[in-house]
Amino acid sequence: MSTISSLHVLSSPHLAGAENTFLRCVQGLRRTGNPTHIAVKPGSPLARAFGSPGAPYELPMRNYLDVPAVLRIRALIRQHQAEVVQSWMSRGTWLTRAPRGCLHVARLGGYYRARYFRHADAWVTVTHTLRKWMLSVGFPPDRVETIPNFVPDVPRDTPPPFSRHDLGIPEDALLIVSMGRLIGKKGYQDLIPAFIELGAQPRGRPLHLLLMGDGPMRAELQGLARAAPGRIHFTGWVDRAETALKLADLFVCPSREEAHGNVILEAWSQRLPVLATRCDGPAELILHEDDGYLAEVADPANLRRALATVIGNPTLMTQMAARGRAMFEERHSETAVVAAYVDFYQRMRMHAGIRR
Repeated sequence: MSTISSLHVLSSPHLAGAENTFLRCVQGLRRTGNPTHIAVKPGSPLARAFGSPGAPYELPMRNYLDVPAVLRIRALIRQHQAEVVQSWMSRGTWLTRAPRGCLHVARLGGYYRARYFRHADAWVTVTHTLRKWMLSVGFPPDRVETIPNFVPDVPRDTPPPFSRHDLGIPEDALLIVSMGRLIGKKGYQDLIPAFIELGAQPRGRPLHLLLMGDGPMRAELQGLARAAPGRIHFTGWVDRAETALKLADLFVCPSREEAHGNVILEAWSQRLPVLATRCDGPAELILHEDDGYLAEVADPANLRRALATVIGNPTLMTQMAARGRAMFEERHSETAVVAAYVDFYQRMRMHAGIRR
């Protein structure tokens, strides 16, 4: 596979799902010998995540009218003779104006305003559902490609950042784990009541819930958790949280909105059974009762019944864990996803409609 040089632009100041996908994509391209440069906001966690060589360029990208950022991005493209500039999310895409000779690929991980993306030459979506939406609002089908995310395949002998004992969780507990930002669309306000309704020992083992992440709803969710004292644990943000998944018996993604679901891939990589809500990303990733189990969105009663079904069937849990791991290896490896990006770049550069 021939290599291709690229510049990647992201204006987000956070380090969550989309930003981790950006980080992994860039690192994967570099590991396969593709010259890759980065432009991010000053002081963002991403700026610290990339070290030399190839440390990031830091651009304020203050708003959608930041003309100096537009000019600086164009200068970086020319400086590095980038064949492709890939922009991530709305603001970074709007500020990216590729000069002649450079292909502009815009990557969408959610339902953004289409107007911020139309000036690009080609587009990558994270799910087929998102691609269908783009086609429905007028994007050309021969230039919109679905490329899934990947997550690192962390060795199972990698030590977790803490133990059950550290968190006050009994060793014999049946432990449900979820992770993500503590915000409304992640659905923890549905998961906690569903968990509480299951009771303290539904299978003769103490039932505990571990939430890894932080966000503006933390105090509200901790208030809900008081109805199950000592059984719902909050860790805040955890570095390399996927290594903590080995402590779990079941992973739950209770989102009300989820464009893809990297957390599902991380759970699959660690051979965990997964229960998720039937929003866009999980519904596309999971084959119900095969490599995972699907519950209804924003429906605590249905989520409780789904949890009871899954934890009450150890054979199903074992099957889902094995099938999920197989899907991870087949479709979501770094090798397969990075190769798909490079192939798309090369095909789009040769596309008659966008040759420069």
